[in-house]
Amino acid sequence: MDEDMTAVPAGDAGDGAALLVVDRVAIGYRRNGRYVPAVGEASFEVRRGEKIMLLGPSGCGKSTILKAVAGYLRPAAGRIVVGGREAPPPGPDRAVVFQEFDQLFPWRTVLGNVVYPLRVTGVDRATARTRAVEHLELMGLGAALDSYPHQLSGGMKQRVAIARALAIDPLMLLMDEPFGALDAQTRGRLQRELATIAARTNVTLLFVTHSIDEAILLGDRVVVLAGRPSQVARIVDVAGLGGPDDPGFADARQTLRGLLAEEGEDLSRAVFD
Repeated sequence: MDEDMTAVPAGDAGDGAALLVVDRVAIGYRRNGRYVPAVGEASFEVRRGEKIMLLGPSGCGKSTILKAVAGYLRPAAGRIVVGGREAPPPGPDRAVVFQEFDQLFPWRTVLGNVVYPLRVTGVDRATARTRAVEHLELMGLGAALDSYPHQLSGGMKQRVAIARALAIDPLMLLMDEPFGALDAQTRGRLQRELATIAARTNVTLLFVTHSIDEAILLGDRVVVLAGRPSQVARIVDVAGLGGPDDPGFADARQTLRGLLAEEGEDLSRAVFD
C-alpha cells in the first residue's frame, strides 16, 4: 500500500483547523415508543477544502450522520460543531443535495430554481441571476436555463441541484448518495464532473456513498462506519490517487473492501461502480 494511503484511528483530523467536528456522536430514532440506536458513537473532523466520504454497510447510519450535520436531527449524545457553532439549526452554510430527483421546484425553470435560494438569503435580483447563470454554466447547463424539471433527465436534474447548492456559497456541501439512482454511464460522468468542480472551487464536501470506487475517486479521506449501531472503524487517506489504473487506487480499493467485508457487506452488488 502507498505510504500516503494509511489507516488512522477514528477522530484523528491531522493538521489544520477543523470546519466540522463530529465528537462522540450517538443518534437514534423513536419507534413504537422505544429508542432505537442508529449510530453508537462517531468521531471525525473535516478541514476546510477537504472532501470527506462516509462509507459503510447499508443501514449503518451514513445518511443519519449527514442529516445531523445538516441540522435536521439532534444527536442523543456527543456534539456537532460547524464553523465554531455547536448544534447549529439548518441553514445556507450547509447546502444539501439528496439522491431523489424531485428536490427541484417543478413550477420553476432551471434558472428559477437556482435563483430562488439566493433571493431568500438576501441576494439582490441582478446578482442572484448572474450567480445562478455562472453556476449553471459551470455544470454544463447554459442551454437549459428556461427548461422545467419535467423536461430534464435525471442527470440534468442532479446538475441543477448541485449548481443551486454551490451558488449560495456554503461552508459545506453535503451530498447524500446524489448519483445512486442514476445509470452507470451517467453516474461516472457526474463523478468526474464533480471532481473537477470540487478542485476548481475548493468546496468542503461531506459525501455519503455505498460505492468504494466513488469514495476513492472523489474523496481525500474515507470515514468507514462499522457495526450496528455504528462507530467509525477507520479513516483511510485516499488523497491524490488517480483513476482505477493507479496502483494506489487498487490498494485503497482492497483496504476498503476488506473493511466492509469484515462487516458482512454484500460486495457482489453496487459497491464497485
